[in-house]
Amino acid sequence: MTQRPDSTITCSTRIAARRLGVSVRTARLWAENGKLKAWSGRGARPRILVSSIDRLLRTRTPATGQGLLIVCEDDERSALAALAGSAVPAMHTDFACNGFEALIRIGAEAPAVVLTHLGLAGMDAFRMLHALAAHARERGTLVVVLLEAECERAMVRTRLPDEIVLLGPADDPQARAATLKACVEDWRSRRGGASAMLDGHH
Repeated sequence: MTQRPDSTITCSTRIAARRLGVSVRTARLWAENGKLKAWSGRGARPRILVSSIDRLLRTRTPATGQGLLIVCEDDERSALAALAGSAVPAMHTDFACNGFEALIRIGAEAPAVVLTHLGLAGMDAFRMLHALAAHARERGTLVVVLLEAECERAMVRTRLPDEIVLLGPADDPQARAATLKACVEDWRSRRGGASAMLDGHH
């Protein structure tokens, strides 16, 4: 939190979250870690500077043309986040702490890729992924799901839309990153084809 700014154009955390397309919890965390500028008087709830929201919205629009990759994960220090950074470092990576937030972000920002897994706490993973796939189909977004074990593939494949990529485990993180990178490049090359489908199995 910062001291009261010269500019007092502020809004509530809830309004900031709605503008950014994230959960209120995420907006609060961003205010606490300085990603958003906020201040509060004695006993008052934190207020978010509108200028810091606008700045964050601008920086979340990638200037490189490589696109936005959203990691759907409740831990920003997870192996999933590390995988995204290793596989496609040129893409701007951001986070959604659950599937509901990811749905909002897809509608608001049309990310190039959403990367997630089946073990999100408190979520019906398959229901969430069907909803993600429907939104992603309209917005041209690739959805990639990481599997913990190769033996899951056949069961998971029958329960998800074909366009969702299933990425199996690998012997080392670099091999998995290379497979994810290949999936993204393959999707980009096929993006114009209405019938393009990926399975992510190499």
